Amino acid sequence: MIKQLTIDLPEEIGANLVKKGIEEPTPIQDIVIPRAIQGDSLMFRSQTGSGKTLAYVLPLLSAIAAKEQTIQGIIVAPSQELAVQIETVIKEVTTNTDITSMAFIGGANINRQVEKLKKSKPHIAVGTPGRLMELVRLKKLKLTNVRLYVLDEVDRLVEEQESWKDVEELGKRLGYDVQGLFASATIPKGLEDRLKVFSPKVEKIEENTSTLPEQIEHVALTIEERDRVDTVRKIIHAEQVTKGIVFVNQLERLVETVDKLRYRKIQAVGLSSEQTKIEREQAISQFKNGTATLLVATDVAARGIDVEKVTHIIQLNATRSVESYLHRAGRTGRVNEAGKVISLFNEQELYLKEKYEKRLAITITDAILQNGALITQ
Repeated sequence: MIKQLTIDLPEEIGANLVKKGIEEPTPIQDIVIPRAIQGDSLMFRSQTGSGKTLAYVLPLLSAIAAKEQTIQGIIVAPSQELAVQIETVIKEVTTNTDITSMAFIGGANINRQVEKLKKSKPHIAVGTPGRLMELVRLKKLKLTNVRLYVLDEVDRLVEEQESWKDVEELGKRLGYDVQGLFASATIPKGLEDRLKVFSPKVEKIEENTSTLPEQIEHVALTIEERDRVDTVRKIIHAEQVTKGIVFVNQLERLVETVDKLRYRKIQAVGLSSEQTKIEREQAISQFKNGTATLLVATDVAARGIDVEKVTHIIQLNATRSVESYLHRAGRTGRVNEAGKVISLFNEQELYLKEKYEKRLAITITDAILQNGALITQ
């Protein structure tokens, strides 16, 4: 029972989890939560959609002294959307308790964030690396009482060189004495060495499962370059997609794809890093509430998006990075639900199919579109 893992927390938290339908811990939660509550610094890898967020949120909540109105926990996320989602989870779990949290993200007005901090210090600060460090340097966000910090999607954080400098500075300012939890869907080569700046001893925990859930089906279509968007349109109709994400590699292709799909009466919205915060929030809201059937996005924009009931991921442009494929595919098939990833390859890109299969230990089935249906071969 999840209550056994929250025995030291306010009983309201256990009740809030039950309200959310969470009664049994996932395998990664079962392993990580007791160890983290003991005070161990951990790096843990598990499948996307496996409950990593609560695996670090619950130990963090157990470290909070609610009567002390100081910042005691920090969570760093690679994207604005992920930071907001994490803070939403914390607010849901801490309903009817005295534990407070705030999100500090780039793109939002920093002066308003400073004013909020003047009025009230949250127990937990969640944010993107640049904005968190900006507030630290301004001495508006104090680290003196931080007991535990989290780097979520640390494999993605380390990819962004400028952001990683801010993350490293945060780690150095916190020092070795503060417990760190590092969550990731992958553990890239060299990551363990890079975490030594945060703690000399970080124990690695890997969930004993494949990198991607078994219920995700992987499909490949070989296409002519000029047919990419039209093939997506045909897939939408053939699969009767009601909630899908289409990934592109370039911003220019994103706008073109959204326009062409809309012209064909498909409800699509675009999500790009060049949009304003409000535009991004509107796009995600339309996708979540079903106003839009498709979200067309780049990797950077879609990083960390957690939307329920996404049934299809379509790679309009195949990524050359195995890690990016992993994160794209991980947007579907969450919490034991079925999902399908459909990749479009031209003849020159077929080597990527073999690369994904070999590195991720998955099988990608060839398929064709015939008589309005997607037929695997």
